Amino acid sequence: MPAAIELTITHSPLAFIYEFFTPTVEINGTKQRLPWGTHTLEMPPGAYTVAISYPWLFAPECGKNTVRFELKQEETKRVAYRAGLIRFVPGKMHVS
Repeated sequence: MPAAIELTITHSPLAFIYEFFTPTVEINGTKQRLPWGTHTLEMPPGAYTVAISYPWLFAPECGKNTVRFELKQEETKRVAYRAGLIRFVPGKMHVS
């Protein structure tokens, strides 16, 4: 089994308007747009910096937060991000 990062990107049900905006996931400087939800990305072992944000009108990176971790062979790290109700405050993010 290769190493993997499992991303869970959520927001409060009260912030349902966020569904109209697709979050941006940045892994070691490479950005990609992923919809809200859970995604599993197979990755080689190594050091990772993961940042997640979402666009809002004229602000491209609202709620941005970052975590850093080491990924070992055959390991899956779970990264959870939850956007807050105030879009200019970093979302809650942790690794397990």
